Amino acid sequence: MNYDTSLKSIFNYYKVGGSLSADHPSYVKRKADEELYTSLKNGDFCCVFNSRQMGKSSLRVQIKTKLEEEGVRCTSIDMTTIGSADDTTESFYAGITFELWSGFLGDVSKFYQWWQQHQVLPPLQRLSQFIDKVLLTELSQNIVIFIDEIDNLINRKVKDEFLEFIRACYNQRADKPKYKGLTFCLLGVVTPSDFKDKQGIPFNIGKTIELGGFSLEEAKTSLTKGLAPKVEAPEAVLSEILLWTSGQPFLTQKLCKLILEKEASRTPNLEILIQNYIIKNWEFYDEPEHLRTIRNRLLVDQTLAYKRLKIYHQILEYGQIDANDDAEQIALRISGLVVKRQGKLKVCNQVYQNVFNHDWVEKNLSALPQPLDTNSESRGAKILNYSLLVPVAIILAVISLISLGFSYIVVENKPWNQAYNTSNVGAILECIRVCFLLTLEVYVICSEFSEETLQFILDKRFYLRRRTTFVVGLIFLFMLLFHHLWYGPHQLLGNNQVSAQEYFQQYLLPYLWYFPYSFINFIIIGIPLSGLSIHVVIQDCNKLSIKIKKYQAYLNNITNKLKQASTPANVADKNEIIQQLKQIYWDFHEKLQRPISLLLGIVILIYFDATFSRSTLSNSAYLWTQLFCIFGFMTPAIVLILWGLLAYQKNLVETLGVLFKLNFDFAEVETQYDTFNLLKKPLTSNILFRVICIISVLHLSYTIFRFLI
Repeated sequence: MNYDTSLKSIFNYYKVGGSLSADHPSYVKRKADEELYTSLKNGDFCCVFNSRQMGKSSLRVQIKTKLEEEGVRCTSIDMTTIGSADDTTESFYAGITFELWSGFLGDVSKFYQWWQQHQVLPPLQRLSQFIDKVLLTELSQNIVIFIDEIDNLINRKVKDEFLEFIRACYNQRADKPKYKGLTFCLLGVVTPSDFKDKQGIPFNIGKTIELGGFSLEEAKTSLTKGLAPKVEAPEAVLSEILLWTSGQPFLTQKLCKLILEKEASRTPNLEILIQNYIIKNWEFYDEPEHLRTIRNRLLVDQTLAYKRLKIYHQILEYGQIDANDDAEQIALRISGLVVKRQGKLKVCNQVYQNVFNHDWVEKNLSALPQPLDTNSESRGAKILNYSLLVPVAIILAVISLISLGFSYIVVENKPWNQAYNTSNVGAILECIRVCFLLTLEVYVICSEFSEETLQFILDKRFYLRRRTTFVVGLIFLFMLLFHHLWYGPHQLLGNNQVSAQEYFQQYLLPYLWYFPYSFINFIIIGIPLSGLSIHVVIQDCNKLSIKIKKYQAYLNNITNKLKQASTPANVADKNEIIQQLKQIYWDFHEKLQRPISLLLGIVILIYFDATFSRSTLSNSAYLWTQLFCIFGFMTPAIVLILWGLLAYQKNLVETLGVLFKLNFDFAEVETQYDTFNLLKKPLTSNILFRVICIISVLHLSYTIFRFLI
């Protein structure tokens, strides 16, 4: 490819911010160029609605020039120059009419006289008469009116009226053929909901032009010319730039210019350049303003900002979420931070993801007031509050105590006491058991699974999981009824022959009183907690898988870059790799804490059952309880812990391999971020683990004491 930079000085080749002139060499022609040109040439009303600095104004300049070369009369109206929100209706329409007169007729000296002559008419009708009786009468060519910065119209009183006028011009085509030669093109940073009228009807005429980022095929002809004198492989460098920017025009131009101004090597290390001049201290280096514009658009309204950041936080967590026409999702897209691709919302590019990362989101969420409205999320959050769940747990504990009291004490029957209360402490042990379970459930839901519980309750994606949990709960309820109404009493009865009254009093009635306790244990505590723990394990595995893929892609990327670079890797490269490993380490640490807490709690419960309350349950009930704990709680937790440790160990080995290839000493890294440390930290800091240690010591001491005696 022959690169020619003679048109401009090398350092002025790229333009960061502002509209590009029609002949600017770094302008990139996209699919949208052809779509907009063809649509306007055919007389279609067009809308180009997108985030700032996506190249809307440059696109307008290019298309306007191209249409004028083919004989189409064009003019542009910048809405930021048409008065202000406080101006009168007359001054607004006078400004619009003046811009049209100046753009199409040139000599504005007659405008003032014409406007005064028609002052008997309302301002909007004067504009309408000017277009109908002057423009479309005196000009024989087709007319295209570009209205740029249309978002400046949103807060004006004339918004609905002016948009209705544009709609009327479109509808006039059916009755007046000359209106077929009049076309409007609206450009701005707006959402469809911004242009709804008072009746809620959206502005839905014409064709919407999608304005995406540059692809390599589109950009290489224009953008590689400026890089050619500075780098060895301009197309490869541009390809790497697009990996970081996803073709976002402003960032792409800025990175190209940074290479020319800041990079001394002909094989630039793009990641270090981006870290030093865009990501780190981004508010300082954000000139011309771009990232701050996105931030301000997100945070300008505190009540809306919280909702938008929560949605964005989900996108960061899962990599993508389902896109819809929700106002907050559209607002995120208009900010430029996220894009819609194949029905999914994703972060627009790697630069944004590094700047507006988890830490940034969490910091701003904590600083924002949580909305106090009555939406479902707010209601759901109240369910997870200690102040509500603790009283509920106390009420359930009291009901359990009453149930146990009647089944063990009030109803005097010899068979029940011989089977399940030989030491006269059956009711006490069962009460301790249910209180421990209720405490564990409140702690786990409020402290460990709060966000995931809320998501599980509200998110449409988990409808099947909720339905499965409900069905399993129904099955367990029928099993409980069967056990308490028939199987349990008959097992207690054995081969004894008794009358119907004795059967009811001695064998069935204790089980009837015992049923509320079992219902609380299995249906109210067991099923929700088991279903939630399985759900959280699935979600945590998904989240960690996404982080693993990103981390492995990072390792591959940095390895390939360092191989291609002519200079050896330096300390900055090592520190960056360690920083990324540290982030992965703490991601795994956070996700492993929860299953470890749940696992330790269930281990304590199983130990308690096996040691103390074994004699308070029938063989079938004891087996059923143990299997429920093992498969409902322990198995999911163990799966996540083992999978997490193995996955982290694989990442650690790959990281050490990269450090070894780059001739770095990795002994300290291996020791500090060892897999054993990953397991040790959440264990040693867990209060349940300390309880287990104390119990183990006491049990061992008691066993030794009995052996010696």
